[in-house]
Amino acid sequence: MWEYWRHKLSKEGKKASGNLDGLPSPSAPVARVPIKPLPTAEQEHFDRAAAAYRSTDASTSHIYFKDLKLLAHDVDSEDEHGSDSSIGNLAGLDAQPSASYASLDRLGSARGSGRRMKRVDRQKLIVVLVGLPARGKTFLCNKLMCYLNWLGHPTKHFNVGQYRRRVKGAEHQDAEFFDMRNPVGQKLRHAALLMALEDMEAWLETEGAQVAVLDATNSTEERRNFLRTRFHGKWQYLFIESICNDMEVLENNYRLKMMYSPDYKGQDMEPALADFRARIRKYEDGYETIMDRTLHYIKLIDMVTGRGYMDLNRISGYLPGKMVFFLMQVCRAGVGRPRKIWLTRHGESQFNTLGKIGGNSTLSPRGEMYAQLLPDILASRIPRTGDGKPYPVAVWTSTLQRTIITASGLHYPKVQWKALDEIQAGTCDGLTYEQVKEQMPHEYELRKQDKLRYRYPSGESYMDVIQRLEPVVTEVEREKECVCIVSHQAVLRALYGYFMNQPLDSVPSIDIPLHTVMELTPKADGTMAETRFIVDVDKAREGWEAIADATGLLQANTAEHSAASSLSTSPTRQQLAAGVHFDLSAAPSGALSAEGSQGSRPMFKRSLSMAELAAAELVRQEERGLPSQDSGDARMMQQLAALGGGRGPAAAAGGGGRPAPALALVDKPSWGGRISP
Repeated sequence: MWEYWRHKLSKEGKKASGNLDGLPSPSAPVARVPIKPLPTAEQEHFDRAAAAYRSTDASTSHIYFKDLKLLAHDVDSEDEHGSDSSIGNLAGLDAQPSASYASLDRLGSARGSGRRMKRVDRQKLIVVLVGLPARGKTFLCNKLMCYLNWLGHPTKHFNVGQYRRRVKGAEHQDAEFFDMRNPVGQKLRHAALLMALEDMEAWLETEGAQVAVLDATNSTEERRNFLRTRFHGKWQYLFIESICNDMEVLENNYRLKMMYSPDYKGQDMEPALADFRARIRKYEDGYETIMDRTLHYIKLIDMVTGRGYMDLNRISGYLPGKMVFFLMQVCRAGVGRPRKIWLTRHGESQFNTLGKIGGNSTLSPRGEMYAQLLPDILASRIPRTGDGKPYPVAVWTSTLQRTIITASGLHYPKVQWKALDEIQAGTCDGLTYEQVKEQMPHEYELRKQDKLRYRYPSGESYMDVIQRLEPVVTEVEREKECVCIVSHQAVLRALYGYFMNQPLDSVPSIDIPLHTVMELTPKADGTMAETRFIVDVDKAREGWEAIADATGLLQANTAEHSAASSLSTSPTRQQLAAGVHFDLSAAPSGALSAEGSQGSRPMFKRSLSMAELAAAELVRQEERGLPSQDSGDARMMQQLAALGGGRGPAAAAGGGGRPAPALALVDKPSWGGRISP
């Protein structure tokens, strides 16, 4: 639209030509008589503001389209030291978004050859949060920051509260500090805002910056007009207001905020809550919701409850549009729900043992053991509702058989996602990295130089994987139930990078080991807490083989007495696994490191030992009246005693058996391990 008015300045009207008889030609365009509209109050306001602006800098000529100030000519070179003195007048122009085209034409007719102000930087965006405390503003900030950084749009969070604490020092800031009638508090809070704005604008001036999120209450129209005047004509900006009217949700938010807010660190819950409620009342006295339709804003009404709606005004463009869609998904699940997200690789595959890339191989024996242990690990970690019922769980896998087999023992609804398939290795699929180095040395070196953006020949890069995982992320965010994702190394690296807000360049080197369950717990501020469970499948296999040997000996002694005996055939791994139960709910955080250096007791508890299971089977046989041989019983009981760690039947029945698969509880993973592709 603005280009039309720019080129209109150099156009001249065409005159209609007549024929030889002096009559107009039938093919000649019909001449239109221009009709001058009478000036309206709106036009007069725009003209006065435009005249004031031209008097401030007569050398500048611009077109004003919506709230953007755009150059009215095609000159690419601009004076980097353009004046910002007329921004106040621009705010007046912006207040008249429907100004007449005639006014625009008159404004665009003034040209100059002197200094020119800088254009609006359309590559930079400022997101300004608005809302009372405990309305989910920090939650939205952290979620947006994770999402945009993950997509490759560098985003930084500027929390004015942190600057306020820096200005005020270690002194506690009670509710009176936030009183609108407290001049000292007002002055210090404004100083904190200016410090945040200076740091934010300095960061936006850097080459790699793209989106800045200003996290503050910004609860009055005066404050928002101040920010608008400061940003106008320089940066793109929009406001996001969060409103919540559900008192049950608010009370829950208040208590959650007391748990992580630095303002109430080390204070008792009830006095802290009383002061916080008093602070909110101080803010409510002067709170003004956004009503100005000339602003670009997204208003979230009760969205943090998962049952609200959105009000959008003048939102357009790629990033704002993606933010709107993302916020619709994030807010659906609500804030502070006790759900969990589990990430785990498939069990070890045949290609893993050979060091090959890609493929669709089955599991190795170690991988099969992990698949049998996974259901009990997951069952012990599912959170429960107030009435003791477990939260619903959904299991997502890729379409490759190694993930499907790994999740086969999980008796929850399952979904297969093509987007969760491993990174496509193209022509390198089925090769080892040593073979790639020998056969394609150039590709091998390119991958070493930039693993994030390197694309396999006829395959994918990590950035490609991130793009196809975007629907998975939005679905995880909108889910209210727990989700277990069984996938592959490159895919889980990308997902982990999103959830834990890891730098994009570090995604290809994140350690995602085999036979490890990564449990992510959403926090009230939008971040994630992580706990890792590492399963020792080799120890588990040793325990099962020993039990299988003892059970086989018992079968040999009883098979000759009854063809219908339940031990006439060897038990399957699934039957043996049915007697093993994980109970990790009482495990202290950080009890063991990945190497077990903090203790020797494995974080594993069985409800019934293997020796007890075998002894119970013998008792059931005796109750059915099956005869037994003394020599065979003695040998069997010796085996059970050895497994039980004692001597004789009493020790076997005591449950002191060999520890089953060891699990380590890790709060903060060590990133110094092997970095695999």
